[in-house]
Amino acid sequence: MRAALEKAVASSNGAATDTKVFADLAPTVERLRTAVRTIVSARGRAASGARACAREFGFDKSIGWKIYQIGFAEDFVTALSAVPGTRGWEIVLAKFTAARVPDAQVAEVKHALDAFEKQLADRHIDRKMLSGMAAAVVDTDESRRQMLRLRKQASDAMAVILGVHANSRLGAYLVVPSKTQGMVDLAAVTMLDGLERRRSGPPFEMYFPIRTYDADAKWIDASGGPLVDSPRAPLVAELSSMGISEQEVGLHPTIRGAHEFVGRSPSRQEPLYVSFGEYALAVGPECQRGPEKTAELAMPVLVPTTVAVLDVLIHRDIRKGSELRAELYSAGATRVTGAVRERRRLALESRVLNSATLHFADISTNSNTTYAELCKRAAVKLGYALTDFEIHRVVVPHPPVPCSVIMTWQLAESL
Repeated sequence: MRAALEKAVASSNGAATDTKVFADLAPTVERLRTAVRTIVSARGRAASGARACAREFGFDKSIGWKIYQIGFAEDFVTALSAVPGTRGWEIVLAKFTAARVPDAQVAEVKHALDAFEKQLADRHIDRKMLSGMAAAVVDTDESRRQMLRLRKQASDAMAVILGVHANSRLGAYLVVPSKTQGMVDLAAVTMLDGLERRRSGPPFEMYFPIRTYDADAKWIDASGGPLVDSPRAPLVAELSSMGISEQEVGLHPTIRGAHEFVGRSPSRQEPLYVSFGEYALAVGPECQRGPEKTAELAMPVLVPTTVAVLDVLIHRDIRKGSELRAELYSAGATRVTGAVRERRRLALESRVLNSATLHFADISTNSNTTYAELCKRAAVKLGYALTDFEIHRVVVPHPPVPCSVIMTWQLAESL
C-alpha cells in the first residue's frame, strides 16, 4: 500500500535532529550530574533524600529537591527538568561554599555548568526545550508523563492562538480485500465532537478527503466516493448535529470534498458534532510487491482537541507481516527526494491496543453510538459486517496541532 493513504498536511523533515542534539549534550549533562552527586554523597545524610539534602546545605525545599534530582534521579528527563536557572545556581554555589565543600569540587560544578550553558547558547536551546527533547528520545515512564504535559500545554496554546477547539477527534479506517486482484479497498470515517469557536476568525480547515501519493510523492485523489449521496457529502448529515448550515460547516472553496469550520450558530445550544464518511477502491497492494513493504494510514488533527482516537479495522482475511505500530508526526512543509517524504516524528507515549468493540470511555454524549454507526455504514458500503474486522486502536491525549496520528504495519509477503 502506498505510504500513505493519508488525509493530512505533509510534515517536515528532521526526525533525527533532536536525537543528535541530545546525544551531543548528554556527556556535558552527565558531567554536571556527577559533580553534584560527588558533593552531596560526601555528606552522608544529604544523599538519603531531597529534604535531607536541603537541610545539610541550607537550601530551601525547592532547590534542595532540584539538586537531589540532578544528582540521584535515575530518570534523565527528571534530572534535566530539575536544572535551576541562573539565579538558582548562584544560590547553590554560594551554599556549597558556605558549607565548606572543597574548592576543587565547587570548581568542577562551575566548569561543568559553564560548558552546559555554552552548548545550550550555541544551539539556541532553553532548559524547558531541552527537557522536552530528552523526553522525545528517552523512553521512560517520566519521559512519557513529560511529553503528555508538554502536549497539553501546546494544545491549549493552539486553541487560544487559532480560536477553535473540539472535545474529541475520532476516526477509523476499514481495510478489506479488493475485487481487484491483490489490492485492498478502504473506507474512512471521521467524527469531530464539541466544536466551538473561541473567537471570531476566517473559516478553519477541518477535514480533507482520502488522498494517496503518486510516484513523485504528489497528492492524488483516491478513487471512490462518499458514504452518502448528498450535495454536502462526504459530510453525513443524519449522523451530525441537526440542521448544520453552511454558516457553521462549509465546503472548502478550492479542494473538492474538503470542509471548513466556520463557527457554531449563536442559536445552537447543544455541542456541535460533525461526521464524515467516504470510501476508496483498490488503493494499495494487499501483500508485498515491488518496493511496497509497509502499509500506513494517517489521521490528521487540524483542530485543537482534548483527545484523538484512531482505529484501524482490518478484515480478518488480510494477512499482516507485523503487529501495528502507532506514530505521531508534526505537520509542515514536505521535502521530497525522489519519492521519499521526510517528516518530523514526535514522541508518542500511547500504544496500539486490540479493542474488543468500537466503544470507549465516554468522551462525549454522542460519541459512542454515532461513531459505531459510522463504522457500521462504512463496512456495509464495502460489502462486509463489523464482525468481520479486528480493531486496532491508539488514543492520543492532547495531540499537538497540526499533526498526524499514524498506524503502520509490515505487509505480508506474497505467496
